Amino acid sequence: MIEIESKKNGEKYSLEELYHIIELLRSPEGCPWDREQTHETLIKPMIEEAYEAVDAIKKDSTEKLCEELGDVLLQVIFHAILAKEEGKFEFEDVTDRCARKMLFRHTHVFGNVEVENANEALDNWEKRKLKEKGFSSLQQDLEDIPKVFPALLRAQKVAKKIRKAGQDESIPSAEEFEKATEEEIGELLYALCKLADNSDVDAETALAKYTDKVIEKKGKKDEN
Repeated sequence: MIEIESKKNGEKYSLEELYHIIELLRSPEGCPWDREQTHETLIKPMIEEAYEAVDAIKKDSTEKLCEELGDVLLQVIFHAILAKEEGKFEFEDVTDRCARKMLFRHTHVFGNVEVENANEALDNWEKRKLKEKGFSSLQQDLEDIPKVFPALLRAQKVAKKIRKAGQDESIPSAEEFEKATEEEIGELLYALCKLADNSDVDAETALAKYTDKVIEKKGKKDEN
C-alpha cells in the first residue's frame, strides 16, 4: 500500500502534491486501471469532464464547478505524465508554452498595441495567433479548425473566419428545397451557421435552447 500524508482540516493539497498522487497511481504499485490508460483511451474522459464543467457553469453551481475544474485539471496532468513517460514533454513544458502564448498574443497588455474595447482586443489576438502559427492564407487558417469539433461549432467558426477575411458567400434559402439530399442539408445547415455568425448568435446554444422548448412543449401536450 502506498502511504500519502493526510491533510488536517483547513490544510489543502497543492498542485505539486496532486501531480505526485497521479504519478503514484501510474507506478507499478499504483492502480491497474490508471496504469493501462493512454492518450487515446483518455479522449472520452477529457471531453466528458469539459462538458461537466460547462454544465456546472450553466447551473451556477459553485461547489460543482470547483469539483469539475479539478477533474479537468486531472486530465491535463494525466496527459502530461503520459507524455513525460514517453519522453515527449513534461508538465512544465505545458505551462511554459501556455504562458508564452498569453504574452505573445496579448500585445495590447504586455506590448505597445492599443485597443479601445473587447472586440479590438480579440482582433489583435487573432492577428497575433496567425503570426504565431505562421499562417499566410485563409485556407491554412480554416484547416487549423479541429475536425473533432461539433459540426455546428466548426461550421460557424469557418463562416466567421471567411467573413472576417472579406470573402463572404450568399446564403441559400430552405424554400429552394422540397426534399433535400445530404449535401443540400449540409449546405442549409452551414448557411444557418453563417447566419448565426452574422447575427452574433451561437448556433450550438440556439439549437440547444430551442430543442429544450420542443421537449417542454411535448411534455405539456402529453399532460393534456
